[in-house]
Amino acid sequence: MTITPRYGEALQWADELHRQQRRKGKDVPYISHLISVSALVWEDGGNEDQAIAALLHDAIEDAGQSHASIAERFGGAVADIVRDCTDTSHDAAPGVKEPWLLRKTRYLESLAGKPLTSLLVTAADKAHNAGDMVLDARRDPAMWSKFSAGLDGSAWYLQRMHQELVDRLPDSRSVERLGEAVNDILSSNAYQQLIPTESTTETWINTYPERHDR
Repeated sequence: MTITPRYGEALQWADELHRQQRRKGKDVPYISHLISVSALVWEDGGNEDQAIAALLHDAIEDAGQSHASIAERFGGAVADIVRDCTDTSHDAAPGVKEPWLLRKTRYLESLAGKPLTSLLVTAADKAHNAGDMVLDARRDPAMWSKFSAGLDGSAWYLQRMHQELVDRLPDSRSVERLGEAVNDILSSNAYQQLIPTESTTETWINTYPERHDR
């Protein structure tokens, strides 16, 4: 495993790009997430380009960067992975995000065509987010309200993400972590209370898009 000064340079740039940002609903520096995702990529057998892309995976979506600006600093391979981790449309105006369900459905549908090098970073990103959600919800079940899709939508998205990734990356530690977090969310009292008595967990989660695409 080769590590060069490029990794430190990427960490410094990530800090500059996200220094003023915090994790949603918490006074935790956003870079904690980027470092965690990068660590999961290393631990999952990723290479330096993938670990760098993990540090920068939100640079296009949340820090005003572009494929070109990232490629100029760290090469096309890193920029391609970051672009593959971005669910914002290339046609969207800067700083403008399309409706949540549209973005997430389109991104899920795109995963089948993405290379494994990118999916390893996506898996680490979703695994860290999902695990963080589980721990936060144990301390404050009301925390789901800070997400635009709430508990119902978040559970659907993460479960569908795991379904897409587990076949492509069956040996991934991050995919395994994601699956464990999804199971925790679906079995939680908060989620079970959302399900009508005449329905089941499987039916309820699978009908989320139909129930909200209005």
